[in-house]
Amino acid sequence: MTYEETSAKQRTERFGMSHLSIEVGHLYADDLARPDTLKAEMASTAAWVHGTTEALSKRLGGRRPRVSTCYLVDDYSQQGMPPPEELIAVITEAAADAGLRIDYLARESACATMGPLQLAGLVADRIVFEPPPGANGSRPSVARSGWLCNGVPSPKPKGVAMVGPGEWKPPSQNAKRDHSVFLDVELWSDSAEGRRWSCPMLAAVWQLLRLGVLRNQGRRIGVPEAVEAVVPDEHGHDPDRPARARFPETWEAMPPILQLEPTAFPFPAYRTVSILSVNYLEVEHAVRVICGSVRPEASAVEIIRKSAEREGLVLPAEITDRLSYIFQGPL
Repeated sequence: MTYEETSAKQRTERFGMSHLSIEVGHLYADDLARPDTLKAEMASTAAWVHGTTEALSKRLGGRRPRVSTCYLVDDYSQQGMPPPEELIAVITEAAADAGLRIDYLARESACATMGPLQLAGLVADRIVFEPPPGANGSRPSVARSGWLCNGVPSPKPKGVAMVGPGEWKPPSQNAKRDHSVFLDVELWSDSAEGRRWSCPMLAAVWQLLRLGVLRNQGRRIGVPEAVEAVVPDEHGHDPDRPARARFPETWEAMPPILQLEPTAFPFPAYRTVSILSVNYLEVEHAVRVICGSVRPEASAVEIIRKSAEREGLVLPAEITDRLSYIFQGPL
């Protein structure tokens, strides 16, 4: 592990990168009630993983690509999740039946808070919204409102007594192509219980983690932790003594990102592909709006660009152009 100096006080950490990170699923508690559907979805996902890996190998001139797979478990908004040991067994068995290996498993709640680090807040602080031409400053800042849009919303009509409503104006998307697709994204909501991060905001943090661009004072965020090996006693298995579980009993005690396969390629990658249900299409549209407004530490982005360049790869300058998707409909 090495560091590159970006200032007299801060060094930016470097680490190994995969060519591609493939997200093979995003689990809700309800999915566990449909084991047959889960297995069918995993089989379809496996076909996409194999095809994507083969296509990447051809782009690399026949070289074996470094591809890692990951799975995200929603322990943030879902209640009644089975314990880690049980749930991970269901996921990994479904993957194995489909001929698929899951290298990393992550908790969605870690995208909000990772140990003492308020991770979603750190990313939110790096959102830079550039008002488009014509904006009049009437809209509160993202930091105040918790809302981020990709253009100019329709102006609010001015209600004046004895005067008819003002002329309606449509919203306008920044950098539109002939016509606008305007989107306004809620990043969080505040209540007496505290701040609640939205699904698109946490999913944006997840994508940025996979791209390896997030840093905290120069240090890497989201280092996977390996699975603790199960070591049998010297006399073999004792039927009167239950086998020691590989995982903690609660999700809160689980590492933010768990490395399931010891020989897996690195978790962060130059590009990501997410194989998801079509139900996530709207969420991922919002994710792209968020990621397009986040400005990571320039030194981190530059280190990754140079690393790719040494391998003969040219990365898009825009973070969102490194994100790809495969949306699957009902089987």
